[in-house]
Order: sequence, then C-alpha cells, then structure tokens
Amino acid sequence: MERESKAGGTDMKNNILKNVTLDTNEKIMKDFRKLKAKRRFCQIMLTTKRLIIYSIGASLSEGRKVKRRKMSETNLHAIHQFEYYIDYSRNRIWVRLIGFLLFVGAIVGGYILLRNLWTPPVYPYSQIGNWVILGVVALIGLLLWLKIRKTLFIKIKSDLNDVTTIVLKVNKYNELTARYLASKIQPFIS
Repeated sequence: MERESKAGGTDMKNNILKNVTLDTNEKIMKDFRKLKAKRRFCQIMLTTKRLIIYSIGASLSEGRKVKRRKMSETNLHAIHQFEYYIDYSRNRIWVRLIGFLLFVGAIVGGYILLRNLWTPPVYPYSQIGNWVILGVVALIGLLLWLKIRKTLFIKIKSDLNDVTTIVLKVNKYNELTARYLASKIQPFIS
C-alpha cells in the first residue's frame, strides 16, 4: 500500500524494482540494490535498453537543504562517455598542521612526564590517566595529520550535456558494480 504524503501525492517506494515499469521486450540484466553511497541511498538497475539510477538524499534547492528522491533513466544508446575513478583526498593544510602539532605536543608531553620535569596535579589514577590522555591526543593528531579519504565516482555523460554523477564509498561491491556497468555499457559507446 502506498502512503499519502503531506503534499497529497504518493511516495515512491525504496525499491527500484517496484518503481520501474519495463517495456515490452525489455529485460533486467542486473540490479544493484546494496550500493553504499556517501550521505544518500542509491540503487542502480541495468536493463537491455536503459540504465536506471534511483537515489534518495540531501541536496540543495534554491539555497535550502532538502531531501530529494530522484530517478534518472538513460537510454543505453544515448550514453557517449562512462567513466569511474577513485579520488584520494587529504584534509586541508590547516587541519593537517593542527594534527601535526597535537601529535608533537603529545610526544613532548610524554617525554616531560617520563623525565619528571613537571609534575601534573594528582587525581585518582593519575599515573595511568595522564598517559591515556596523551595517547588519545597523539592518536587524534595522527588521524588529523595523515587521514586520506577515498571516494568512488561514476560519471555518465549522455545526450548533449546531460551528466550524471554518482558518489559512492570505496568497497569491493561498489568497485565491482562500476566495472560491471563499464563492461556492459562500453559496447554501446563504440
């Protein structure tokens, strides 16, 4: 049963199979319902005639952040470029600098505690607690300094200027999905 939304329309279901009506002589080649997208829900279905992408997530509309449900269908013969790549990005330079300073500060604090150059205030379990605090600060500093984020981008260009970009987390299932789609769409591009 479909629910009535506040606007009076019916909500789309979160299953791509229930939202798509297939043409005659059109068959489902593969559907990918377990994709892990960044900050959104995403499913992809490849049929013999078209590529269907269904997503739910936050986007900007007239300067406001709204939750948008989107289904885009692209004819396989209209696709003229399909690319996927993994983007490696680091934190901004000032965040990495703060991380480096936190790490060096924790190392210097550990040296000061080890040599008894300064005695911190005494509290219950202070001998272990001081080392734990320094270890946590050093770990936070290392994460800020050396963390690298990976993102899998799938870009599909079709028609004249229609570009569809899908932003996914990097895992084996998502990478295999991108490779499978590329292998099935490539014969239509040539």
